[in-house]
Amino acid sequence: MQIFNPDSKFSQFIYYVTDYVKLGLTFLLFSIPGVTAGAAAAAVMTVGMRIERKEAPTVFRPFWQAFKDNFRQGTILTLLFMLVFGFLAADWYVLWQMEGTGLIRLICGVIFVLALLLGCLALWVFPTLARFELTNRQILHNAMIHMFANFPKTLLALFAAVGGFVLAAWLPQVLPLITLFVPAFVVWYMSRTAVKRFRKFDGSREETEEEAAKEAAALPEKHPVELI
Repeated sequence: MQIFNPDSKFSQFIYYVTDYVKLGLTFLLFSIPGVTAGAAAAAVMTVGMRIERKEAPTVFRPFWQAFKDNFRQGTILTLLFMLVFGFLAADWYVLWQMEGTGLIRLICGVIFVLALLLGCLALWVFPTLARFELTNRQILHNAMIHMFANFPKTLLALFAAVGGFVLAAWLPQVLPLITLFVPAFVVWYMSRTAVKRFRKFDGSREETEEEAAKEAAALPEKHPVELI
């Protein structure tokens, strides 16, 4: 049947989905030590963005190369995020044990918002690391700009990531499905969003010169050098 032809749209769609499922599972596997999560995130985003630009014939070989290339910087950024998240979690825990006054609830609300923003920032830090050669400070600066420029989309990706595994903790029987498809969805969604966003800084003809100048004004004077 035509539908099972390797060149058919249906087969190409299945290959496309399968690649992202592989990326999601690979990310989970390489993130098990914890501190390697940043390098793994940069690597899956490297491959995901290549898929979206139709440049990636395979998954594992470019992933491994990107993982090695981004290991040092990705690990440093991961440790930074772990430190800040740990500080916020410790504060939340201490406050949670105290009497629930209005001030305590307000501070807990502030901590929740900060943790939310930090999670959104992380979703852009590692695509930025994957795409551009920048210092850690420039990566954090640029990622913050990308985050606020795409804040609703970033929130959707964060809610999908966190909500999926909260659902799995509540209903353990869906854990296999969550493990297969939630990381794959987040990688796919962020890859598509990042490719569209970063196209503004790649000299694409799809953007007017006025838009490019406006976006570039918010970035450091030194233009990022492409890694891939």
